Parts: sequence; C-alpha cells; structure tokens
Amino acid sequence: MNNLIYKIKNKLFRFSKEALKIKRPSYDELIKFKSFDRNSNNKIILSFGAGRCGQNWFAKIFNSHSNWIGTCERFSELEAFYRFITYHNLPIDKESIFKLIEMASNRDIANYQNTFIGSPYFSFGLEELSKRLNPNYLFFHLRNPVKSVESFHRKGWYLNSHEFIDNKMPAMDLSINLKRSFSRIIPNNDYFNEWIKLTTIGKITWFWATNNKAIMENFNKIQNIEKFIFKLEDIDQNYDFYKRLSSKFNFSNIMNKKHFNNVIYKAPNRGPADKYRYKDWNDLEKKEFQIVIDKIFPNYEKIKTNI
Repeated sequence: MNNLIYKIKNKLFRFSKEALKIKRPSYDELIKFKSFDRNSNNKIILSFGAGRCGQNWFAKIFNSHSNWIGTCERFSELEAFYRFITYHNLPIDKESIFKLIEMASNRDIANYQNTFIGSPYFSFGLEELSKRLNPNYLFFHLRNPVKSVESFHRKGWYLNSHEFIDNKMPAMDLSINLKRSFSRIIPNNDYFNEWIKLTTIGKITWFWATNNKAIMENFNKIQNIEKFIFKLEDIDQNYDFYKRLSSKFNFSNIMNKKHFNNVIYKAPNRGPADKYRYKDWNDLEKKEFQIVIDKIFPNYEKIKTNI
C-alpha cells in the first residue's frame, strides 16, 4: 500500500506548480540568456554528491520557495556524458556543456532570483564547474555507505558485465541506455582487473567511494566560496534542520511541518524498501565492501554536517 501511495504522489507531482517550474526549458528560451548581468542579490548553489544522497530532496526544498528554483539532473543525459568524459579525461571540448548549464542558470536567476543546481554527475568536475559558474555556495551531499550501496543495488547498478574494447579504451555497457552507460563508470586503470572480479556489492562500493573521494579532494581545495557538508542521516525528515536552512538562505516563505513532510514524500529515495539489505549480504560481499571502503574512502564517520 505504501508503495502504491508513493507512486500516486509522484505522478501527481508532475502536474504541480513545482514541477512546471523546473520543466526543462527549450534551447530557444535558453539562448535569450546567453549573457546576463548577475548582481549581489543573486545566489547560486552548486551541489555535488555521488547519487542516492538527498540532492533531489534538497532541490525540491529550494524549489518550494518563490525566490529560489531548485533543479537536479536537469540535463541528465548530457550530465552523464560529462561524468564519463571527465572521469576518463577524454580530449572532448566541454564548452557546449558549460554554456548550456550557464544559460539555464542565467534564466533561473532572471526569473526567480536564486538557483540551486544539483547533479550526481558533477563528481569529477567540481573545480572546473566552480570556476565557470562562480557559485556563492558549494554543497557536498553524502549518505551512509551501507544505505547508499543498498540503494544503488535496488536500482540495478552493475548487474551487467562490462568488457574492454582494448586496454586503453574506456568501457561501456551498450546493453542498457546511453545515459546509464555513461553514468556507470568503471575503473580506468589496472584496478579494473581486480574490480571485474568483485561482486555487484563490491563494484557499487567502489563507485560510491571513488566519487566521494574525488568530490572531497576538490571540495577541500576550493577557497573563497562558502561550503557546506550534509550527511543525509543527520538531516533527513528533520524539520528543525529545514528551519536552519530557511534562515541561512532567506527563503521567501516558511513551509509548515505538513508541507515539509509532503516534500519528503516527493523525493526519489522515498521508494519501496530495499529488497537486499546489508543483513542479507553474504560474507564475501561484506568483506569486499569493507576492504574497498578502507582502501578508497575510509573517513566517512569523521565527516560532519556543518549547518
């Protein structure tokens, strides 16, 4: 029954004012904002995360206020391609990608004053995107690694095999759609030979750890931009947190608790419970999970939410 209610609410959301607000604009509309004079009253938030970590939920919170627009994965196919070429350091011109995001940002600021731009596909481009968009704030979203891996597993990540064309070519699984193929990166170094032997849980853990490591390393390098870290388990369903967020970012109207709870149930992570939880993993999967975490991104517990 809960699953049915979730699906109905998400279908109804497509016809809401919030959904219409974030509908992907046409190129003819965007080109009008090729240049735009942003002033000190216009704020840009650039949001980074490995995925399944609350970015969509944040976008919906910001989008629920008249002086903000919140988007996540607005150009998902292009953003997935961006992740692929950035991770593999391919010699492909990114100018058209930057310009599209930039024009969308200009359009949003012109119409709504402030914009929250989130995507799980930005993981390996934090520095160059920050230089190009010049945000006022950087957000780094994280989620408990066990919960993250469970969630990715439920979405079917790395269930299909991958093959190299040759040892120098990035691999793609063309048995699924291109967006998924571009987004589901695999190791581009000698670790691939070890990775390919891992269980699906081990492969997903590598993905989670590799993305978060890249974000954290570049997040720490950025200076002169106000930065915030959010761990989903610290803030999820937390109305007091929402009030702190509202105060910091000057939301035009404060949602009451009932409205806030409705936003929670519109978030994509609010689907049916994971069918394959940590308690169901076998000993090999649990061992691989811990080995990969310890090797790539071991300090999750030391990271603190800072708002």
